[in-house]
Amino acid sequence: MKNIKKIRKKTKETSSSEEKVIAAALDEFALHGYAGARVDRIAAKAKVNKAMIYYHFKSKEKLYERTIKDNFDIIFQKVREAAVTDGEPVEALYAIINNYLTVLDSFSINIFQVFMREVAGGGKIFKKTALPVISKTIFPLVKQLIESAVESKRIRDVNPLYTFFQVIGSIIFFNMLRIPMAGTDLGKIIFKENYLNEYSDNLFKILKYGLELKR
Repeated sequence: MKNIKKIRKKTKETSSSEEKVIAAALDEFALHGYAGARVDRIAAKAKVNKAMIYYHFKSKEKLYERTIKDNFDIIFQKVREAAVTDGEPVEALYAIINNYLTVLDSFSINIFQVFMREVAGGGKIFKKTALPVISKTIFPLVKQLIESAVESKRIRDVNPLYTFFQVIGSIIFFNMLRIPMAGTDLGKIIFKENYLNEYSDNLFKILKYGLELKR
């Protein structure tokens, strides 16, 4: 019994240390990019031994990959949760978009800085971690919902692939604007307190009146 308690305690401590390292790594990669990031600074901020980082994550690249993957996994989890809910295809599609809006709003600006740097640098890790899940898991679910909604004449005959990326892409871009607009007069107007409700309401009005067919 004592050995089991020791193992559980050690596992919990390891998990806590990894979370601190990933949080510190996110700040470091956002500020300096992958090339400029330093493991010793990450270790100092996380208050862990540098050797511990290499023990658990093997290399700076693996740590960088884990930092990106963990945040994409949060997005995919929320999307999947909405995609498997019962109900009509249109409602399920809107639930996916709503979950996507909510989870991106919960992210710090640092996450979007890392994402932007990753894409601007060619997207090596994005291709490895995110694209396979998007192409093999997320998009097929959305495609099925859109095609079912078109077949039942709930929405217009739209291209599922373009519709998916146009809606999702606009939300990503909107959230990325939080970076250059931070502290500006326009940013204060757009990203005011509780702005998500107004933004979400406006987006669904556009979708409802632009995508849905009158019944």
